[in-house]
Amino acid sequence: MQAQDIMTKDVITIHPDATVHDVAQMLADYRISGVPVLDEHGVMVGLVTEADIISKEGATVAEIMSRQVMSVGAETPVDRIAQMLTSRGFKRVPVIREGALVGIVSRADIVRMMAARWVCTRCGATSRGAQPPACESCGAPASAIEHDMQSREQVSRRQ
Repeated sequence: MQAQDIMTKDVITIHPDATVHDVAQMLADYRISGVPVLDEHGVMVGLVTEADIISKEGATVAEIMSRQVMSVGAETPVDRIAQMLTSRGFKRVPVIREGALVGIVSRADIVRMMAARWVCTRCGATSRGAQPPACESCGAPASAIEHDMQSREQVSRRQ
């Protein structure tokens, strides 16, 4: 699996001239912990996170954002992204194609991929995790293996 297979494509972004209050409100409203910062030409110029908001002083996003942002290409393998996120303590990484922001991969995206269930349309065999290249049971190609979208049993500790 590659970044393009699991990334969030509809990325919420902010402009460098936005206020710190604006970005704090955005993060709270969308329940996210960071957003890419795009200039007037749509070029990513930084990333602003909750950590930036609470640890840096400034009135605008440009004053508090992290300017040196690690990004990945759309074809970057997910296992490499997982290693990058865990080894550096990051929660997300922007995905760039031909210089443009096309998505973002977060730890949650990787966890969702790992929890995925796949069903072979030919024999009904199931597998978990990343989509297999072929059915382990009947050998059907990946095109015959579908993501199981059935609702799962709700798990809760509350009674």
